Formats: sequence, structure tokens, C-alpha cells
Amino acid sequence: MTNWGSIILNAYKKSQPILLNGTTKIAGNSKFSLQNPYILEVLPDELLKSVSIFEGKKLVRVCEALDNPNIINRYVKFCNKFNKGFSENELINLYKKAFPNIKIPTDANLDAMIHLASLNSKIGNQFDAHGLAKANIPEQLKQLNELLTKGIDKTRPFHTAPLTGQQGVGAGLGCAGSAYTDGSFIIVSGKGKTLIDDGIENVIVNDVYYSIINELKSKFPHINFVKANESVDYFSNLVK
Repeated sequence: MTNWGSIILNAYKKSQPILLNGTTKIAGNSKFSLQNPYILEVLPDELLKSVSIFEGKKLVRVCEALDNPNIINRYVKFCNKFNKGFSENELINLYKKAFPNIKIPTDANLDAMIHLASLNSKIGNQFDAHGLAKANIPEQLKQLNELLTKGIDKTRPFHTAPLTGQQGVGAGLGCAGSAYTDGSFIIVSGKGKTLIDDGIENVIVNDVYYSIINELKSKFPHINFVKANESVDYFSNLVK
């Protein structure tokens, strides 16, 4: 999980004068505000609406809350409770954007297989994953929408495996040591967590749906959506 509180605090410091000793002092009554250009610059568009509820609150308290995984997890669960996901019409519009030529390309969903093959297994083993690969490409978007809206159904079998792992680790889970990478999406836990117990924190988007990644981020702002061709750097940075 990204420590947005620390990122915001460091951004705010840049807007303050540097003292003679080379440090920056943050006044106790400093307020969080999206009017601060330094804060606005570091926040992605998909987070602006979410953090706007903290406008005018004490900066340090807001940053502490945003860095606290317990608070964030409760907030995410609260938001998910009321998140209806994409409607049928919205899904149709997403399909039109992803496939403007109507026909789904046959050479799609190759990036995850190519790039994740180079992700060190010591890193991949720290993330629990499940690839959405068994349905057709349009159905995989519906599956993702359902999972991010309602969560994983714990009453039904749900097989997971390391994002990348040693050969044979996932043999009993229906995969060859790691999650399937030939589908449109791979849902991934946070570092050292499990999908069943802790929920979805990251989604790897394969190349067929790159064009709708901004819509995904906007609809589900608390999920980290990662293009498959950027996934190795992303997960490597999470374990530094």
C-alpha cells in the first residue's frame, strides 16, 4: 500500500521556508488543502475526490491517518459497501473504447506473460494473486467488476497462488507455481497479505485493456491498477 500520508507531508514541506539549520518546520495548526500546489502535484487524479473529504483538517493528523493501514482498510471497506461498480451501459462503453474496431485482437494479453516472467520469485512470493483467465475477454472485465464491487465470495472455492513462484508450488491450486498470466487481469494482495483474508489491493491490467485503465482507477480509486508492462518495477519497489 502506498503511504500517501508521508508523500503528502513531504510535498507540504517543499512549500515551507527552509530554516537556517536546513530543516523545515511544520506548524501544529497547518491544514490539509488541495489548494496547495505541492500537494496537488503528487496526488493522482483518481485520489483527489477521495482525499477532498480531509480539506481543512489538521495536516499531521490527516497524514497519520493515510499512513495507517487499519484506518485505510476500514475506509476502503466502507467505500466498497456502497460502490456499485460499473453498470451494464458503462461496461458497454468500456468495450467500445477498448475495442473500437469491434473485433477483439487475437494477439492480446501477452504483456503479463512476458514481463512477469522476469519478476524475481523472492518478490513474487510475497504477493497472493489470482489471474482472471478462464472466461473470454469481455467476461473477464465483468468478473473484475464483480470482484471489486462485492469482494471475494469466501463461501466458494477461490484458488490463489504467488504472483510469481517456484515451479510446482501451485500445482495443487490449479496453476504451475504462480498465478495465471494469460488473462486480462490479475488481482493481487498487498505485500505479505492474502486475497481471501485481506482483500484486493492491486490489479495488473493486461495489454488488451490498457485504454480503459483511467476509467478503472476512477471507479475504484482505492485499488492500485498497474499496466502489465510496468508490473515488474511496481512490485519490486513495493518490497524495497
